[in-house]
Amino acid sequence: MQSRRVMLPEGVQDLLIDDCIYRRHIEDTLMENFIKSGYMEVSSPTLEYYDLFSKDYLASNGDKMFKLIDTNGSILVLRPDCTVPIVRMISTKMKDFIYPLKLCYVENVFRIDEEQAGKKREFRQAGVELFGVASYRADAEVIITAIESLKHLGLENFQIDIGQIKLLKGILEPMKIAEEEKNSIVYHMENKNFIALDRLIEELPIEESIQTILKELPRLFGEPREVLEQVKNLPLTITMIEAIEELEKVWKMIEGYGLGKYISLDLGMVTTLKYYSGVIFKGFTRDLGVVLLSGGRYDRLLEDFDIECPATGFAFVVNKITKALKIQENLSVQKKKHILLLEEGKGRTTAAVIEALRKQGYIVEVSLLKNTKDLIEYVQRRNIDQVMKIDEKGNVEIIEDLGGL
Repeated sequence: MQSRRVMLPEGVQDLLIDDCIYRRHIEDTLMENFIKSGYMEVSSPTLEYYDLFSKDYLASNGDKMFKLIDTNGSILVLRPDCTVPIVRMISTKMKDFIYPLKLCYVENVFRIDEEQAGKKREFRQAGVELFGVASYRADAEVIITAIESLKHLGLENFQIDIGQIKLLKGILEPMKIAEEEKNSIVYHMENKNFIALDRLIEELPIEESIQTILKELPRLFGEPREVLEQVKNLPLTITMIEAIEELEKVWKMIEGYGLGKYISLDLGMVTTLKYYSGVIFKGFTRDLGVVLLSGGRYDRLLEDFDIECPATGFAFVVNKITKALKIQENLSVQKKKHILLLEEGKGRTTAAVIEALRKQGYIVEVSLLKNTKDLIEYVQRRNIDQVMKIDEKGNVEIIEDLGGL
């Protein structure tokens, strides 16, 4: 049996050299795109107080969080989510900032993800949050940012499914049925288990028009024009019609940017995070059957911090994007020329040469090996592009044949 000293806890992993290079490339590319779109980077601490998270959030996710006891007896958690800590940050340190406030981040989050084999526990997320705009334009803005970021990475065959949580919330919240039954409806909708959903709805004391809507919503997904035509035939209330019109405006704005081919609608889309309050969305690729990104509007969340402020945002799961790019064979990082210096000159002379070469964008290292055989093996195994030698006068010579040293 292997010693526990060399084993990893379940759900975490080491990243070796190539994977670190890929992750750095992906994160830098995403962050570059966020910043060019007007977002500003922030970072929250890994540890937060357990009480930071609302009762609704804890009810859905409390058993998936990693908890610690502080020296004073307070319960702490490893950050399970990036949105809530950023909202805390705004409520305490950025109250007077001008709106719209556009923030972005790249962080680790820690929670048990039951959806993945092995119950993954540590994730790298990159995302944006947009505060202060109640209009559909903010929802469209963050979705456009997500699409452009994936295009910038070179990802192909991806799709953003957009839903509207106001539809389901508007039906379920006033219903006089048990919370457990409401959760069952949501569960069957999420899994598109039409038979179980229809049976459950027919057994509950729900008026016929609402039964019709609940049965049809999870079946309405696909090309936006078709979905919108179909949903307008249902016996919708005025509030539901307004929610659909809001969704339609988001889609039309994205289409107006020439990005409509990436969009589909899913009116049965649900989310376990109860703070979402409007348009929600998820991103997929045909090559990998998992969610690459998710987000939506969460106006009510800021009320927990005594702030009335609309908000929307999304988060990428970096390791899933990495996997999708690898499957498509679209993950390539431009290699910098790697130079090895065989030092003979004085320290200042060598330092000046190194500085000049690094300013040109090369990777430059000074050889620490004296044995020719070891040097040849190192050059071969590290894929060194060029070996150079500096004499005492600072002259640089390219070494073509290491065997002649």
